[in-house]
Amino acid sequence: MKAIVEDCGYTSVWDIFEDELGALFHLPAFPIMPVANVISSLRAGYSFSEASSLEQVKKTRVPVLFIHGEKDNFVHTEMVYPLYEACPAEKQLLVVEGAGHGSSYSKDPDLYFDTVFGFVDSYVTQEEPRARDAD
Repeated sequence: MKAIVEDCGYTSVWDIFEDELGALFHLPAFPIMPVANVISSLRAGYSFSEASSLEQVKKTRVPVLFIHGEKDNFVHTEMVYPLYEACPAEKQLLVVEGAGHGSSYSKDPDLYFDTVFGFVDSYVTQEEPRARDAD
């Protein structure tokens, strides 16, 4: 069986771009986001609203471990909760206290790796090595 480990995931391209426009550049979403959305549709063949992790996670049947840092100010921690709730498969949530973006493993390595390996071990089976034919 397979399993997914998702760390610092965002709900959608629109959401993360809109958030970063404000946080990094102090710019409003309108009119930048709608214009960029049209350009993306023309050049890349998809709109930002179509690039939705939230909509895709609703389709999964694979177990998912959601990990996020509690102090993530790049992909805000609030984004992990709708993703987790939308997932219809078996799932687990780990929010690491005091961890920023992508630093859950360094903030609390024992908790992080025990959780990841415990989750993966419970869903992914190891295949036995094939016996070699006797010569």
